[in-house]
Amino acid sequence: MSEVYFLGATTSNGFSTQFGKVIEESGMYTYILKGGAGTGKSSLMKKVANHFEKTQHVERYYCSSDPNSLDAVVLNSSKVVIVDGTSPHVFDPLVPGVAQKIINLGDYWNEEMLKANGEAITQVTAANKSMLARAKRFTAAVSNIYSDTYQIGSDCILSDKLDSFIERFKKKILGKKGNGSGVKKYRQLTALTEYGIYTLAETLDDYFDIYYISDDYFAVSDYLISVLSDEAAARGYDVIVCPGQMFNNTAYEHMLIPELGIALVNGSAIKEYSLTGKQLNLTRFYDKKLIAQRKTRLKMNKAACKDLTDEAASTIKAAKEIHDEIESYYIASMDFDKINAVTESIIGEIESKES
Repeated sequence: MSEVYFLGATTSNGFSTQFGKVIEESGMYTYILKGGAGTGKSSLMKKVANHFEKTQHVERYYCSSDPNSLDAVVLNSSKVVIVDGTSPHVFDPLVPGVAQKIINLGDYWNEEMLKANGEAITQVTAANKSMLARAKRFTAAVSNIYSDTYQIGSDCILSDKLDSFIERFKKKILGKKGNGSGVKKYRQLTALTEYGIYTLAETLDDYFDIYYISDDYFAVSDYLISVLSDEAAARGYDVIVCPGQMFNNTAYEHMLIPELGIALVNGSAIKEYSLTGKQLNLTRFYDKKLIAQRKTRLKMNKAACKDLTDEAASTIKAAKEIHDEIESYYIASMDFDKINAVTESIIGEIESKES
């Protein structure tokens, strides 16, 4: 089974992630990588993930600002986490030396070389920070509009009709008792990136019963996933729920039940995915007359969201290009032979714990 997620995403309240809950899981040991851009954190994690996925289930967590860059890796059998602990997703040891270990990749850069380029590095770092702040402002604006649309939808739900459907749908997809422990895990499957709203669809490759949700107003799908995920967990199924970045992670966008191979996925967030599935039209659970009364406002919201999302994605792309320039200075200053030795040392430590 292949699982890929985003570590988190920028919301109107700043960068948001629930990955800390993974680090806090009982028996988990975490390597926290420290070091600037271009110091080899992502490459180190890719090598470790590739090494261990031959023998165990590996989860990969990508960066929403750069979907090609890894921010964390989880080795499930080994109960080991490796995570980028630098800003904006700062992680520090909770029980240092016992449950977490800091790996400082800054020990392997040429400080004199960096100082020689200090003025240029300072300038591009400031430019990157400015672009990310701009992207955050656009994201905040989009979130406010999404929330307005959600509130309209919430006010127009046909509750009795929806509840009756949910009861029938429960019987259709859920067995009486699952084989898990009834855990709800929170994962970021979709995020706003330089490519726009982007879903890591590879995770769905192992799901054979996929429902693509159609819900322009978001409120019904959030309620449906909330009720179903609670019921599934109560019956002993482990459930993965995916909050929506555009709702400051307060509303659900997707739900996965691995044991059953069932996924409920927001269709608008995954429109380019080619896997066949079932369409789940939730618009029928809104009062048509009430929606019609708000038609102009909803149309305006949809158009504004598209324009602001496009601008936010463009700004993230510009920030990424600046970030690449920052990386170039650090890449040139790094001793990657030593980074490779650190990588092999981590692999050896993990293997020694398994034996």
